[in-house]
Amino acid sequence: MASNSKTRGKGGTGRNAPTSTKPAARPGSGGGTAPARRDKAGAEDRRAKAAAARAAAAAQERRRRNLIVAGVVVVVLIVVGVIGFAVQNSREESKPVVLPAAATGSHNGIIVGQASAPVTVDMYEDFQCPACEALETQTGPTIRTLLDQGKIKIDYHMMSFLGPESKRAANAAAAAANEGRFRQLHDVLYANQPKEHTGGFTKDTLLTLGTKAGLTSQAYKDAVNKGTYDGYVAKIDSDASKAGVAHTPTVLVDGKQLSGTQLTPDGFRAAVTAAS
Repeated sequence: MASNSKTRGKGGTGRNAPTSTKPAARPGSGGGTAPARRDKAGAEDRRAKAAAARAAAAAQERRRRNLIVAGVVVVVLIVVGVIGFAVQNSREESKPVVLPAAATGSHNGIIVGQASAPVTVDMYEDFQCPACEALETQTGPTIRTLLDQGKIKIDYHMMSFLGPESKRAANAAAAAANEGRFRQLHDVLYANQPKEHTGGFTKDTLLTLGTKAGLTSQAYKDAVNKGTYDGYVAKIDSDASKAGVAHTPTVLVDGKQLSGTQLTPDGFRAAVTAAS
């Protein structure tokens, strides 16, 4: 009996404890493997971010190259345009300068009015210029009245910086001046001014408008068709630029440039009175 009691005291139940049959955890299946899973997910996230960064950098580089190419194209077009403009101007200026009979003003401007008029008004205009047409509509009647009264004479400088339409019109006006009908054609052209750069003032149109100004001679027709005064028109542009004229209309009364309200009928009349 004593022996049996001793045996139970050492084993607790008298039998050996059963051995566990629970399988060991496999790597990656849970428990202590969570850090491994997080490391793997983090690596994949880093690879995705790196790929996105490389794609963004590549896209930015493509945009940069495209901008460079576009910039080069624009510069080339500008250079070509400037060269073309310079060549065209050179061609025009190389034409013989044939002065119309009335081109006796400063810088070969066309004089209209009585030579004895006490005040000289310089008018720099472009037949295609909307602001010139607006001035003609608003203040033209006052200018014509003072002209007819012998209070002013006008030195017209017809420019052509707005393009070939302006050049053709200025050439026609010079031809009209040669026949003593500049003022008549001047008024007709402004009354029939086309919009800028719409192909207006064609040779045929100028011949038709010329008849309204009493210009039906063969000399006028030839001058319009052949561009007889193109060289003269180019010289007017060049001389105006040298004189510091930067826009049209530019109006000077005895050498003093008018601006703002001075170009209104009352302002113009006051400027002429002050210069008399």
